[in-house]
Amino acid sequence: MSVADAAGASEEPADRLFAALRRLCADGTLSLRIDYSKLSHLDSPVGSEADGNIWAYGGLALTITAWWFHRWQAAAGIAVASVIAYFTLGRLYMRRRIRRRVEDKALGDIALWRRLRKFGGVALVPSVGEECAAPQGTGWR
Repeated sequence: MSVADAAGASEEPADRLFAALRRLCADGTLSLRIDYSKLSHLDSPVGSEADGNIWAYGGLALTITAWWFHRWQAAAGIAVASVIAYFTLGRLYMRRRIRRRVEDKALGDIALWRRLRKFGGVALVPSVGEECAAPQGTGWR
């Protein structure tokens, strides 16, 4: 058996186990518990800075427009409304995007799943029993 054959043989069970993991998640036997604060970090394999920037730049553009065409009081009101929108609707949007990336991309690509598990911030939770954290822990303390 050559080195290439040995490497291929060790990857085959991993691929089958990963397919079983996807099946269990799809069936609802396993669910994912996600630490959004950890996974929204810039170094996260599933994080995207653009998700938050959309809300921040949009609020800034509305504030500048209100200041340009109206008085500073209108701009201050828009700025406050933008901050409130960022911390409520924007956070919900960012969490939904992270969850979708974990479920669609990480559970679809074994290399990305391995990077995500090594990074932490995600745990497998069976419908019955105890949760299975990443080898390095999940970052919750």
